[in-house]
Amino acid sequence: MERDISQYPHVVHRAAELSVDSDEARQLSFVASDESTDRYGDVVSVDGWELAPFRKNPIFLWQHSYAAPIGSVPKIKVEDGRLMATVKFAAKGVSRVADEAWALVKEKVLRAVSVGFMVASPDDYELIRNADEEVTGIRYLRQELLELSLVSVPANPNALAVARSLNLSPGFIKSALPLDVSVIERQADVRRRIQTVRVSGIRNSSPR
Repeated sequence: MERDISQYPHVVHRAAELSVDSDEARQLSFVASDESTDRYGDVVSVDGWELAPFRKNPIFLWQHSYAAPIGSVPKIKVEDGRLMATVKFAAKGVSRVADEAWALVKEKVLRAVSVGFMVASPDDYELIRNADEEVTGIRYLRQELLELSLVSVPANPNALAVARSLNLSPGFIKSALPLDVSVIERQADVRRRIQTVRVSGIRNSSPR
């Protein structure tokens, strides 16, 4: 497995699913991380979390962008072998991005959050190997939480239609549902070109 882990500090993102606690309070909770094996074959040690620096400025971000804070994280702690977090979105009207993101969370279009954490040295992780001594993943032993983000992993197959029905801005829809938007736009472009060819064919075959 080719993984570049030679640079320090080494920043990692890991996604998890969320659930809405309160629509009125614009609040949600989730298991930010546990010791399950992720799609890369990695495992993050729950006992290795360093949370103190994050708690000094517990901001919830959109798409891992420090330029796009959308809320705060009033509660985060290790509990029952899991890193648990509670997030509160910014009050309505304070941030358009937060308002639009919350609309998609409520509609269960966006269902994923991601932790961004840092390992500072080779002592902070170990390689996971199988019986043939092949590297299958990384076990993180000590990691500092840097940020939590809402990320664009759409859960609804009709995500684009739902987003448009909520009258969200085109720019936000593109940032929230990039795959959906790009696929739909390519399909529309193909349809336009087919229609142009058809119209051109009709004109060329018309009596003169």
